[in-house]
Amino acid sequence: MLDSATPNSDPGIARIAVYLPEATLGNAELVERFGFERAFLDDKIGVLTRHIAAEDEAVSDMAVAAAEKLFAAAPEAREQIELVVLCTQNPDYRLPTTANIVQHRLSLPQTVVAFDINQGCSGYVIGLSVVRAMMMAHGFRNALFLTTDGYSKVMDPGDRKTVPLFGDGAAATLLSEDGPGKLGNFTFGSDGSGADDLIVRGGGSRNPDQPVSGPGALYMNGRAILKFMIKRVPADVDRCLAANGLTRDDVDLFIFHQASGHMVRALIQELELPSEKVPMCIADVANTVSSTLPIVLDSVGGIGALAGKTVLLCGFGVGLSWGSTVMRVEPA
Repeated sequence: MLDSATPNSDPGIARIAVYLPEATLGNAELVERFGFERAFLDDKIGVLTRHIAAEDEAVSDMAVAAAEKLFAAAPEAREQIELVVLCTQNPDYRLPTTANIVQHRLSLPQTVVAFDINQGCSGYVIGLSVVRAMMMAHGFRNALFLTTDGYSKVMDPGDRKTVPLFGDGAAATLLSEDGPGKLGNFTFGSDGSGADDLIVRGGGSRNPDQPVSGPGALYMNGRAILKFMIKRVPADVDRCLAANGLTRDDVDLFIFHQASGHMVRALIQELELPSEKVPMCIADVANTVSSTLPIVLDSVGGIGALAGKTVLLCGFGVGLSWGSTVMRVEPA
């Protein structure tokens, strides 16, 4: 095990791996189920296919699959992990933390610290800041950051507002002292007055026995979420750029949470960004909550394909919450 007595000055993202469940839900089935116009799903929602976790597939299973894919590409990393942070809003159990379950299943050293973060669409940015801060404070040289959500487990299959938008999936991000994806300053925001706009009321301490249907299932006020996004996200993007001494023109790629095709296009218009600077992959995977940002990073070729580039990462949604950071990828 590596000595973790010396503070780590500048950890960065080294590698990303993605897992998507095998089963899919396409638009033809949703047209039949809900009577949607196909163009509404294809063009406005912007989702063609959603990956859906199997009935016996929990978020830990997806996280383990993503991590094993990462370790297959970097086998030496498994024994070097000193920190495991797992971000989800659909844990396997109320307790223990899913991160501990994953640590054991991955045969990671028992000297690691492992814990969960309960956060959604802004979870990748918030989680990166937590992982980076702990690495810098405690001298950890290698950390595994997992994002994994299975919203299909908390959605009412008859809800025409949520079913078309969300898919299941997980991502594993390796941060290391020599990782080329160096993270800059972060900006954050929270507005709990909008908590009811995206909520699962059942299963918590307030309504512990409410079933995952009707009032106990995932509820989303899409119109309110869109208004929140337009009000908060462009301002946070500019605040993040200012905090990092950058302008919009200095950024090579803007990677936004893939809330829906309509929402990402609205951000492009509001921020007056060239569409070629805003990669999207929502059509093939839908909104995977905390994993959308690493999935987009993976879709453009991963960290290795971004050498020498400056990338802005921005997550926003459930909470309501939002956060942004800049990643400068060192030249190869």
